[in-house]
Amino acid sequence: MKKFQFFDKNIRQQRPELNFCTFNYVFAEYICYLKRKHGNDYNEMNSKMEQLGVSVGIRLYEVVSLRERNKRETKLVEQLRFIQGIFWKHLFGRQAESIEKLKDRPNDYLIRDENPLLLKYISEEGHISPAQFMCGILKGVLNASGFTCQVSYQFKTDERGVSYYPHTVFILSFEDARDL
Repeated sequence: MKKFQFFDKNIRQQRPELNFCTFNYVFAEYICYLKRKHGNDYNEMNSKMEQLGVSVGIRLYEVVSLRERNKRETKLVEQLRFIQGIFWKHLFGRQAESIEKLKDRPNDYLIRDENPLLLKYISEEGHISPAQFMCGILKGVLNASGFTCQVSYQFKTDERGVSYYPHTVFILSFEDARDL
């Protein structure tokens, strides 16, 4: 009788769907763990969430790019379209709303998501932001594909400063104009 090996599985086969409630529970527990470990050091907690996101982003990029296509994009705009469409759909079950280039800052792009699935059930408590995890995922994907960048986020606000949480805008700031 042959023993099943992990490496015998075909990586191009679609994975079974992960129950999103289970993921949210595990992620919420990770946030509680960070709160117990770091107390009120919000910068350290957000940094740890981003580091975890970078690690997840690098690994997911490899898997998704192998499953969905055989080539790596060398042009930034094509890579951003891949993230907005295929990658976002693989991660959250739907595409991000849009990608925009900032007119006043030539090395910056925006990815808009009106209702990020990750932020749907986990609110921003104090200065701990689950959106930092998503920033880390985006940073990991772009760094793994050869585009060095920093990723930050903002929640959409109106003219009075009222937040439309969880409507999120991810700001991708590329360091080197040659990459663009």
